[in-house]
Amino acid sequence: MELTLFILCWTPVILLTLLAVVFRRPALELSVYSLIFTLLLTMFFFNTPLSVALLTGLDGVATALPLILVIFTGILLSTLLTATGSLKRIVDWLMGGVRDAFHRNLLITLGISNFMEGASVIAEPGVAPMLYAAGVSPAGAAALSIIGYSGLMTLELTGIIITVLSLVTGIPIQELGIASAWLSVPATLAMAACVPMYLPESGGIRGMALTLACGFFLGIAALGVTVFIGVSISGMVAGLALIFCLILLGNRKPETNIQILKDTAPFAFMLATLLLINIIPYLKELTFRRLTITVNIIPVHKLTFQPFFSAYIYLFLAFGLAAYLLKVPKKHVREILGAAMRKGWRPLLAMGLFGAMGQIIAYSGYAEGFARLDQAHNIPWVLSHGLKLYTGTLYPVFVPLLGWVGTFLTGYGVASLMLFAQLQIEAANLLGVSATWLAAGLAVGASVGSVSSPFKVAMATSMCNAIGTEGEILRRTIPLGLAASLFIGVILRIVL
Repeated sequence: MELTLFILCWTPVILLTLLAVVFRRPALELSVYSLIFTLLLTMFFFNTPLSVALLTGLDGVATALPLILVIFTGILLSTLLTATGSLKRIVDWLMGGVRDAFHRNLLITLGISNFMEGASVIAEPGVAPMLYAAGVSPAGAAALSIIGYSGLMTLELTGIIITVLSLVTGIPIQELGIASAWLSVPATLAMAACVPMYLPESGGIRGMALTLACGFFLGIAALGVTVFIGVSISGMVAGLALIFCLILLGNRKPETNIQILKDTAPFAFMLATLLLINIIPYLKELTFRRLTITVNIIPVHKLTFQPFFSAYIYLFLAFGLAAYLLKVPKKHVREILGAAMRKGWRPLLAMGLFGAMGQIIAYSGYAEGFARLDQAHNIPWVLSHGLKLYTGTLYPVFVPLLGWVGTFLTGYGVASLMLFAQLQIEAANLLGVSATWLAAGLAVGASVGSVSSPFKVAMATSMCNAIGTEGEILRRTIPLGLAASLFIGVILRIVL
């Protein structure tokens, strides 16, 4: 393997980091510059024809489309709930059940975010505006809406991450789930330690102790559920358990009335529908496998759209339910639609471009017409095998970093698994260590990478009036993600 190509593989990461950290550029600029750079890199150094790169870029936009729709409908709903004062009332209602504002912010950041992500509901559209309404700065609300769930994300999304990892590696789901749950305990602690720095009041030593206790509780609760019940509900149960614990600590009961029931009805509707389609076997089979649309933009990647399994339809219906229950006039609904479009087009375009960049990287090295793949010029292959070659027995330390890189470049934790999971089987055989633990380390590193992903940061900033602050946020979260992934790598090396 050429050292030059291995070094070149890191240049998109370096470019994104410089633009975000040093020059503090917004997400749309980051996506445009990075896409152009990646396109030229793959064409001139990784032997990828222009036609292949353009088609894979289009495939990346299509792959990101379901998430883009989730974000747009989330912007619609959050704009409506903010304009009607509904989110402020929800935050005040939560305040009635906890001890103080610090406890409330922990409940939203660590409790609600993990409950929502565990139920396959994207957390940012709900959590970021809630934190903003609770008095957290726009940039802080955006960052916390990702930090809150990223340590535990491997076990969330109703177990889809572990399911994909099992399909790619052939390792049983329960084995992967338990190993990932153990590694998620320190990951959740690491992310919890970052929470106070984004809150208006850090709470001092007691506040940090409580935050770490909440992180540890989340990790242990998820581990217990994974071991004794199963991975698919572990994140959701852990988040719900933390919400109840913080309310019990407050020793107060939130006062419920008709208005708060109307305010929370859209969230209850989303959670109920998504839980039903994930829990009831017939509904899951119907929405996940039957009511689907399959598209092939490139011959080596089949796109399957599952509109009735994804969250965007239910978010749009929740928007309609909120408008009806809150008696919003039609004129104001049209104004909210316009405001959401003005607020959302930049981050949504950025997400599409980041999706394109991710797929161009993933399918670099393919010949004209996708006739064959030259592995020596495929960026994920060069990255992963280069790390294995140059790090030797220290390779496990860098496995979570590989997961971080995949999420950083593509925006998706699952994409990291598709890119790098199979390599862990080969590396485990070569080093004589457990493939299960290497694969789990990759997955947890990919989850922690969410905090450093320009894609996810762009998603979060659009929800809480923080558009344009993406560079400021990434300047802090990129080092956090890197440090957390290496921390998990050190633990993985000790375990092995």
